[in-house]
Amino acid sequence: ARGAGAPTAALAGCGGDCGADLTVTVDEILLMVAVALGSTEVDACRRGDGNADGEITVDEILTALQHALAGCPAP
Repeated sequence: ARGAGAPTAALAGCGGDCGADLTVTVDEILLMVAVALGSTEVDACRRGDGNADGEITVDEILTALQHALAGCPAP
């Protein structure tokens, strides 16, 4: 799904951490899936767009899932 406006530099931090609280929740993963399917704009979870291309892809969802299971890397 393409967001409005030009892509920005990739956001540092924990991929999939839409709420910027250093955790990835099931709700955030579901939000990323909604973005990937085109029913929600990427602006809803910019931290899920690891390469800042304006889309959330399967590999970015898998990264978020890994962070949900194992925790986010240290900042």
